[in-house]
Amino acid sequence: MDSRAAAAQRTREAILEAAETLFTDRAFDEVTLADVAAAAGVAQQTVVNHFGSKERLVLTGMQERIAPRIAAQRATVRPGDLDSVVDVTVDDYESTGLNTLRLLAAAERFETMAEIARGGRAFHHGWVRHALGPQLERLEEPARDEAARLLAVVLDVRTWAQLRLDDGRSAEETRRDLRRMLEALLHEPRAA
Repeated sequence: MDSRAAAAQRTREAILEAAETLFTDRAFDEVTLADVAAAAGVAQQTVVNHFGSKERLVLTGMQERIAPRIAAQRATVRPGDLDSVVDVTVDDYESTGLNTLRLLAAAERFETMAEIARGGRAFHHGWVRHALGPQLERLEEPARDEAARLLAVVLDVRTWAQLRLDDGRSAEETRRDLRRMLEALLHEPRAA
């Protein structure tokens, strides 16, 4: 890579880093391209030249940075181990839950956020099928699909938010609550 291309890549990464930092604490419609440019130490036109729009910037950041980190964290699950499934889920939401909730709220108003939400939902459903695959394999269709759908609801960020934010449960209490719901849906004996 020549020095001009290397400089352009560093600028691009600085913009993505600034955007990620800003969107961590603020909603999509509360951050402007001017805010991102200022945080990255570049002109607003530089941000536009690299990404075209705020929507494209957010989509790129999600695809290149956020989604791979979430996927790597979720890949640590031990399929079929309910404690592992719950731990991975809660650990994920403890770090990404508030941002995910902001994204879901913005999805009602912005198509790009809706696109990201659809992708996240598809990923989540696939992950649930993987993480609880051993339990789901014991079921016949259509019970398997119904169980997978309900398990995805139990492990959804909005369920975590209900327990942690609305009900004021601790992370450990949330883990126990999610485990109990999974056991009930899967008809598994309660862990000691």
